[in-house]
Amino acid sequence: MALREYRSDAAVAARKTEAMPIGSPAYWVCLALLVATVALAARIASLW
Repeated sequence: MALREYRSDAAVAARKTEAMPIGSPAYWVCLALLVATVALAARIASLW
């Protein structure tokens, strides 16, 4: 039963994310964090 609640909560969050306008500051912050994470992962991978 908890899994169903989790799925519905995730679905609600996904719908809210889809409704977020591209010009909002939260969108750009999330995008910057995603790019920084990928860049850090690439840098760590290159060290190995």
